Amino acid sequence: MKISMWTDSYYPYVSGVTRSIKLTKETLTEMGHHVSVFCPSYPDATTEPNVYRFPAIKSPTNPDYYIAVPVNPKHLLAIKEMSPDVIHAHSPFNLGKMGITIGHLLEIPVVFTFHTMYNMYSHYMPLIGENISDLVETAAISTAKSVDALIAPSPSIRNYLVDRNVDTEIFVIPTGIEVELFRNGDKSYIRRTYDVPDHVPILITCGRLAKEKNPECLLQAFSLIQKQLDCMMFFVGDGPLKQELVALAEQLGISHRIVFTGKISPEMMPHFYASADLFLFASLTDTQGLVIAEAKAAGLPCVAVGALGVRDMVEHGVDGFLCENDAKCLAEKALLLLQNRDLMDTMRSNALYNAEKFSIKKTCVDLLNCYQTVQKSTRPGK
Repeated sequence: MKISMWTDSYYPYVSGVTRSIKLTKETLTEMGHHVSVFCPSYPDATTEPNVYRFPAIKSPTNPDYYIAVPVNPKHLLAIKEMSPDVIHAHSPFNLGKMGITIGHLLEIPVVFTFHTMYNMYSHYMPLIGENISDLVETAAISTAKSVDALIAPSPSIRNYLVDRNVDTEIFVIPTGIEVELFRNGDKSYIRRTYDVPDHVPILITCGRLAKEKNPECLLQAFSLIQKQLDCMMFFVGDGPLKQELVALAEQLGISHRIVFTGKISPEMMPHFYASADLFLFASLTDTQGLVIAEAKAAGLPCVAVGALGVRDMVEHGVDGFLCENDAKCLAEKALLLLQNRDLMDTMRSNALYNAEKFSIKKTCVDLLNCYQTVQKSTRPGK
């Protein structure tokens, strides 16, 4: 198939969405399909086959993020010459919306992945107004209703869309990962690199240090864990809340057992998962929680706040525990695992087994089925 993907972010900007798009592009290409990506340009972007970049400006609310200026006649001519079988939009705005519009104009079937709870990220948008969150949600839902098929990363997001009267056909396809890659990390990496004693358990969390990821709750939980069991907690990632979190760790008296790693390249992530004992996650906005799948592939049980798509990622009592947005619950479940070796071992085995459903090869087969279905039964009047 000839597949054209349109996205408002791509490498070298690193996020769950960009990692997903790049890995999907590479896997579909290996399977014999032609995949093009239309995305913003970045100052340090390298040339990549079949990646078409639009001029972009730095976002005023996130210095690492660039906003594309969708004016490049050469790219618009290129998409017409490619004559793709399907257009896959990865955003309801800007370039994603442009891809959808082009699909309608050229009568090409359009698929849209609802990657993010966009209204929960409205604080990053350079607009001022009390109703901006509602406006963002309305726009995203309107886009979801305008395409030929939707991809929801989890059943919870499918239900969210249905509850908002979206009648577009929805395919539930989780974001895929290279399962084997995360099963072969260096199990001594964290202890060797950060000089952690063998008897001290290692807890990690991964993600942007930002409001929507709820990292303050994890610090509060770790302070309760630390009162019962000497551990170390690694926050893998960076973001605008870092200094506030450093100050909170000092205030809670746990700064000597907290490590903020800063940005870590995706290539190093298997080593972080492999050398940890437990994964914690408190995001309130994730439609899936890609890092949970990665952690499970490394055999890490997860204790998480059961919000949105995360509740579909952790099988409560099987490969981890789900909690309310409550530090005490997170601490209690973490201690239950850390202090019960048999339960930990059982959940490790279950996590390894359950990670198979997130194999990138499996999800790409499901994705191709979605593309082929929409080709055959494109709904009229879109």
